[in-house]
Amino acid sequence: RAVARRDAKALLPLVADDVHASLGGHVGKKDFIELWGLDRPRTSKLWVELGKALALGCSLRGGVPTSPSFEDQMGGERDPFETRIAMPGAVLRRRPTDKSPIVANLHWHVLTLRGPWDGGPWVRVRLVDGRSGYVRERLARSPIDYRAWFHKRGGRWLMAGFLAGD
Repeated sequence: RAVARRDAKALLPLVADDVHASLGGHVGKKDFIELWGLDRPRTSKLWVELGKALALGCSLRGGVPTSPSFEDQMGGERDPFETRIAMPGAVLRRRPTDKSPIVANLHWHVLTLRGPWDGGPWVRVRLVDGRSGYVRERLARSPIDYRAWFHKRGGRWLMAGFLAGD
């Protein structure tokens, strides 16, 4: 509810005092507030990114609740820089156009990039079964995109980290 309302006052008590906010050494609530611009909560990008991550579900990874749960789907042998997860509603097409024939309808499928992504609206991918084609980039989420994890402290679940990267 705090995310939907963009309510920093409701969210911050749910954030651990030693929260990890980036791979660049931003640790603690003060850094978290500053990094995400929560002194101006209405315009913070936190709400979009945290909302997307939480909407993708949660799993126990090594006993730690983590959202989204992509690493569980991928397995440890996959390179996170070359892997994407197809969001529900994603479509694998023969060519990078919405009018191209459909190869497969996707739902949480593991995708392997076939070549570097050029920043455009489509990514060229291969499925585990060998079929290949193109998927809309916005529906092919990277496993190293924003993710949150939680720890139980003092009988309460707190967000211990929220960051992107490897």
